[in-house]
Amino acid sequence: MKLIWQKVIFIVGWIMTLMSVFMLFIQSVSRSYFHQDDVSEIAVTANWHGWSSLMINSGEHIIFTFWALLRTEWIIFGLNFTGYMVINSLLHLLVLLLIFNITHKLTKSLLWSSVAVWGFVINANWFVVVWWITSQMVLLSTIFALVSFRILLEIREKPRKIRYLFLYLFSILPGLSWGLGLSWPIWPLMVYGIDYKKRRITPIGFSLILAQLSLIIFYFVFVRNNLSAHTDPTTWLSSPLNILAFVVVGISNTLVGRWLWPPENLTLRVIFLGILALVMYASRSCVKKINKDMFFGAWVAFGCFLTFAIPRWKFGIGHAMANYFAYFPLAFLLISLCLLLSKIRLNKIKTILILGVFLIHIPLSWIGFEEWAREWVVRPQQTKQYFSYLNGLKTEDCIDNEYLPEFVIPQKIWRVDYLWPVFQKDFDPFCEKK
Repeated sequence: MKLIWQKVIFIVGWIMTLMSVFMLFIQSVSRSYFHQDDVSEIAVTANWHGWSSLMINSGEHIIFTFWALLRTEWIIFGLNFTGYMVINSLLHLLVLLLIFNITHKLTKSLLWSSVAVWGFVINANWFVVVWWITSQMVLLSTIFALVSFRILLEIREKPRKIRYLFLYLFSILPGLSWGLGLSWPIWPLMVYGIDYKKRRITPIGFSLILAQLSLIIFYFVFVRNNLSAHTDPTTWLSSPLNILAFVVVGISNTLVGRWLWPPENLTLRVIFLGILALVMYASRSCVKKINKDMFFGAWVAFGCFLTFAIPRWKFGIGHAMANYFAYFPLAFLLISLCLLLSKIRLNKIKTILILGVFLIHIPLSWIGFEEWAREWVVRPQQTKQYFSYLNGLKTEDCIDNEYLPEFVIPQKIWRVDYLWPVFQKDFDPFCEKK
């Protein structure tokens, strides 16, 4: 970065980035609290049964790494919500650092590596990932996938046997953190693991195939019947058109549309998607510059939403707009986009315009973020008051063992005695036991 204007933009971008991370943390601590699934998972860690607790599934998800992390957090923080937010913020920072590192590995440019981070630092698409303890599954899965991709790039440059082992291990870990990771090895396999000219599988491909087979075995052994927790597996592929619609809406609206226009305004989002389509058409000559690294981000985005769609299309198109779905694929999409931008010959005006879009995106995202946050914090704040009430009970107090309130858990599944161990009291407050 020899030009002064580039240095100024670079400094401004990073100041806004660090401010965003800090504000995201401060806002979470002051406004949010444990929310819905967080409550049931905290109850599991408080009533821990050793290694067997690691085998508990969350719906159709295997979440070994999540349980291990959450149990550690519980031992250290207990019900101190701030501690969990520190961990979530650190995990988010690690994702940002990995995005920067991988983009720099591919572009050799500090500026374009930074742009990828600026585009990811805060978005209404996924703010719940940082505010929701349950979404540590998403954070862990994203981190492990980024690390495995980084290892893959190292192998491509300097193949070493130990790196293939690490590629295998880190390609499995996304699937042991969140259900989306079950299909992770397939996507780099299709791009980097097959030599299509020579019609052979590369050593990278064999590591990824082994990782995918291992994940299938894990799911067969540990999930099996739990695959039908939400929908019947025999119907997953019964409607290709609905699956395709789910993928298209997920990518166009949730991933790309909400990034282009973070505030919840569908009309403006469609307009910006149309503008993007025109820009892409006008820049079609750049297609010749696209290599497998640039293509990979779009491929991961497609793969992610296809993985979401197959078991969940029955929930309807609205489910494709669940904002946390965008966190994982957006990381890879921005890496590929910034790699493409770094290879295009842009004059000063075009470069400033593009950088301006990314910089304006940060405060614009805060507007969209606030629209989501206002509704999001209502139930966590009610849960916080309810926890305070239960935690304040004394030995002589007596309460009925009723179902947990709907603002804590909407479904009538668990009663107060399920949650009681989290308060670490040496007495039972239930009237029937008095």
